[in-house]
Amino acid sequence: MASKFLQIFLERFKFYLPFLLPFLIPFSRSIADITIIMVSILFLLNSYFLNDWKWMKEKWFLFALFFWIYCLVLVSPLSIQIEKSFLYSLYFIRWPLFAMALSYWIFSDIKKIKLFLNILSIIVIFLFIDTLWQYFFSYDLFGYERFTSDRLTGPFDRPIIGMWISKLILLIPFIFYTHKYRSKNIINYIFILMTLFLITIFLTGERMALILSIIISFIYILGLIFEGFVSKKRIIIFLTIAFIISLLLYLYEPNMFDRSVFSTVQTIWNIKNSEYGAIFESAYLIWQKYPFFGSGFHTYREACESLIIYGTRDNPIVGGMCFHPHNISLELLSELGIFGFVLFYIMIASIFFNYQKLVKDKNWFLLSFYISILIACFFPLIVGMSIFSNKLASIIWLIIGISLAFYKNYKKLT
Repeated sequence: MASKFLQIFLERFKFYLPFLLPFLIPFSRSIADITIIMVSILFLLNSYFLNDWKWMKEKWFLFALFFWIYCLVLVSPLSIQIEKSFLYSLYFIRWPLFAMALSYWIFSDIKKIKLFLNILSIIVIFLFIDTLWQYFFSYDLFGYERFTSDRLTGPFDRPIIGMWISKLILLIPFIFYTHKYRSKNIINYIFILMTLFLITIFLTGERMALILSIIISFIYILGLIFEGFVSKKRIIIFLTIAFIISLLLYLYEPNMFDRSVFSTVQTIWNIKNSEYGAIFESAYLIWQKYPFFGSGFHTYREACESLIIYGTRDNPIVGGMCFHPHNISLELLSELGIFGFVLFYIMIASIFFNYQKLVKDKNWFLLSFYISILIACFFPLIVGMSIFSNKLASIIWLIIGISLAFYKNYKKLT
């Protein structure tokens, strides 16, 4: 009786989650984590009741398991804080399990994927409107004030809106694929979206988000070119319009342009003498101290403070010191060592090779979506939040899960 009740609950949960997921993940760290853990556990229960474990044969998931076991069995026992490293290593498995649950269970048919994407598009449009409202009126629709004159927050209490939009919008192009793929007018829709997208990201003042957004837009354009949707004439027109818009932004918002463009170039050019340089150096030194297995999962703060020369987390020599390395590669190297770095990116590479049929089918447009997702989420030179923080990881693995689900069903659209 209890088993039958649980199976009914699992079916209802699977039915309603696509409606709720776009609201549960982006806005609250605690709710997002509870949702991810619940989905992962219920997915395992569903697999147990149906005796359906074929999803465990997915190569990328096998590499994820191998990475997880490495963190548990090798990294944690050698960590500077064994218990902490073990617990954080143990919790890691919820991310790939969540992505697998979305692709194999929750979004097993294209109708649910379309429903989710439509709801998500409404949320993204709202984030655009709310951010632009804050730009023009200094307060967003919920009363949040600008963080500074050249940094926006949108509906959040700190300046992360640019990163959020740049991640969530990665799923929106799939809507164009479902509705307008065979129409050559798709280029007009995508150009309008990319223009609004880039302007909004620029106005948020988030430099890394802007750099990634430009790269993403460039990849989409390449996908359209290889697919035969855009001519050389249109490319010249788009580049001319982009130049005019950039010039207007420079004239109208010189402070933001200086922060987003000039100061970014200057920081990259003088990275060694910048605050980022000091933070990167500390992560590099930790890696040199623990080269093979790292200091332990989520132990960067303790390892950084043990260096002494950088002060402490509460009294650092520069802002952000000893919080996290602010870079994916340095985070992996310092906490999990060279072996952890290699295993993690083997897992990511296996996700990419999962899409090899798109190359065989010469479906360059759809392939550009997947390349953009992996670059925006896992590019080794990304600077920003910790890749393992609940806030960022929940968005990333949501995107991975939905994109995997879409890949399993995209043939039904052609």
